[in-house]
Amino acid sequence: MLKQLLRKDEGFTMVEMMVVLIIIAVLIAGGIKFYLGYIENTKVTKAKAQISTMQASLDTYYAENGAYPQDSDDAKLKVKMLNAGLVDTGVPGDAPQVAGQDCLLNVADPWSSSSYYRYHSVDGTKYYIRTGKYTVQGQENTAVYGNGSAGTSNQPTVGTPTLP
Repeated sequence: MLKQLLRKDEGFTMVEMMVVLIIIAVLIAGGIKFYLGYIENTKVTKAKAQISTMQASLDTYYAENGAYPQDSDDAKLKVKMLNAGLVDTGVPGDAPQVAGQDCLLNVADPWSSSSYYRYHSVDGTKYYIRTGKYTVQGQENTAVYGNGSAGTSNQPTVGTPTLP
């Protein structure tokens, strides 16, 4: 009997170890999902702040010129975008590029260094600016965008931007 008391085999069984490992894996998976959502929300907040700054520049340009930058001539539009303060004139190659009806601003959006903001204005009375990334917060065909008309800008939001 004394031998049995001294020879006690204690420890964790394989089943107990597996249960503990599964619990740890579930907690880690939940933490990663929460972390990635937090990172995405941070990028959205940064994009909204950048768009708000661009909108302030556009409203100032509108107040001084009576219209938002727009022109069918690519070179003139680039100069107008520089004059509106939407790009930094001190950096070589910083002039915006025109792609179709959108003007690509050489300001990388928060998602990628190869994804740029897009500016669009049809007649100089309305505009929109949106991120180059078109899947935001897991939703396809959405972007962070801001728009304005007649010198007044709306708060940037997440959604599907409509052309002015």
